[in-house]
Amino acid sequence: MLRRQLRRAALAMLVAILAAAGMQLATGAPAAAVRTVYYDASRTGEFRTNFDQAAQIWNSRVSNVRLLAGTPASITIYVDDGWPRAQPTGLGSGRIWMGRTAVNQGYDRNRIAAHEIGHILGLPDRRTGLCTDLMSGSSAPVSCRNANPSSTEASRVNSLFAGSLAAPASTTYTWSGDSDIAPLVVGGRPASENYPFMVYVSGCTGTLIKGNWAVTAKHCSTPSSVRVGSINRTSGGTVVRVTRAVNHPSVDVKLLQLASSVTYAPAPIPSTSGAVGTATRIIGWGQTCAPRGCGSAPAVANELDTSIVADSRCSGINGPYEICTNNTNGNSGACYGDSGGPQVRKVNGVWNLIGATSRAGNNNSTCATGPSIYVDLPSIRSWISTQVGGLPV
Repeated sequence: MLRRQLRRAALAMLVAILAAAGMQLATGAPAAAVRTVYYDASRTGEFRTNFDQAAQIWNSRVSNVRLLAGTPASITIYVDDGWPRAQPTGLGSGRIWMGRTAVNQGYDRNRIAAHEIGHILGLPDRRTGLCTDLMSGSSAPVSCRNANPSSTEASRVNSLFAGSLAAPASTTYTWSGDSDIAPLVVGGRPASENYPFMVYVSGCTGTLIKGNWAVTAKHCSTPSSVRVGSINRTSGGTVVRVTRAVNHPSVDVKLLQLASSVTYAPAPIPSTSGAVGTATRIIGWGQTCAPRGCGSAPAVANELDTSIVADSRCSGINGPYEICTNNTNGNSGACYGDSGGPQVRKVNGVWNLIGATSRAGNNNSTCATGPSIYVDLPSIRSWISTQVGGLPV
């Protein structure tokens, strides 16, 4: 008995001595080999240091993988003006985009960078709304500055790289949150005419309502410039600088003042939007498939013929100031990529602007599974007219 206790004490002392010397005593369950993953952030411009810091954060929290800057890299990181997003191609490999849209809305750069790296390390989005959860992403408040994975998140990454958990299937993860309904058109068709009032607003859509004013959604970021007068968001029309933004105090509407007037015909806003059953058309840029992050925005805007339906079809609608818009055939409608986009109807042969896209009408993150909610612009026409110094007759 005494000898057994002495042997145990001696073994414990030996383990402690070896650990202090940076060595491990071999056991029946060898430790998992640390995998080195190289990343290339040379294309991220002003965000390079944020990804270096995010890599250091992950290195301090996990033990089975180490992130190092270098090439050839299995993680390639870019920057653009869209939403941040990640496309894992395998555990520890894939592509990341640092989208300026989230940064412009005030989200923390290091949190975004660490979150997107988390996707490449095998973690899905978990929109808990908690700042303590790194993978809650944009569901946490904009004021959240936490860039550290929780112990649960770090433990899962360790388990994935140890091979004790299966890596999730490859997909595309987009930062935009559940409340950021940047709708576009699912089940529609490429624009059948060159609507002169179309305005591309850096990941959102807007409508020209006066020579030097456009309307979009309040939850869209304010861009430095917009493209007016073209259904192609990459060419044509006129690029004009934005000098000022005016948010409506209660509904999801933002007015953008342009540095100079353009010659394209604005869309008139009528006195009423129309009764239930009124035929309308929605137009916008963005993914044309239903699941969040399933595809990129098309260059040419898409359109869909739809109609106004009863407010009771839309959950959480503000009836006097919003329009419930039908998901045509039960599978077509607004989706991510076109917030603020126009809903129009023909009045005496002229397209009139009655709505600006706001959000889903059924609280479902998969597009076109229910009607969409548009802000009823005729209901706030007098406010708009005051802000812009008078609307065209």
